[in-house]
Amino acid sequence: MSYYFSYGANMSRRYLEKVRNISPKSSHNGYMLNYKMVMNLKGPNFIEPAFANICFEKGARVEGVVHELAESDLDRIVASEGETYELVEAPVIVRNKTVLAKTLRSKESTPEELPASRRYMKILIAAAIKNKLSSDYVNFLKSKKSVYYPLLSEIYAIRVYLWVKIRAR
Repeated sequence: MSYYFSYGANMSRRYLEKVRNISPKSSHNGYMLNYKMVMNLKGPNFIEPAFANICFEKGARVEGVVHELAESDLDRIVASEGETYELVEAPVIVRNKTVLAKTLRSKESTPEELPASRRYMKILIAAAIKNKLSSDYVNFLKSKKSVYYPLLSEIYAIRVYLWVKIRAR
């Protein structure tokens, strides 16, 4: 078993179970010090312009969810996220104790933050609320810029869902 710290869409247990076919043994909110969450991983197009990433910043704090997973499930997550992410291990505070957890960090990012799709931000915000991340952190997520293109966004959301579902097998 491994601890996996998620700060993006994988914070959502429902997303892990329904889209990625992964059932964590346990899931708890937690945070990592000296890192911040940024939207600087460039997406594939203007409909999905950016995804979450973390970067080092002394004194910062990124909140997320620590899932306890089988190694094979973690391997499937890493494989489905694509080659831009690397797996790193870092201390994460969970229920007032520190655990070493693996997390994904992009090797390729832009220097500036980009807006994410409204679809993606809804997943992050809902997962943050469901997992009882701090209200300050939920407000931080709500303050992120997002984009939405009627009809195009819905069609592309289906494509993204199917792409992740297929890669998760």
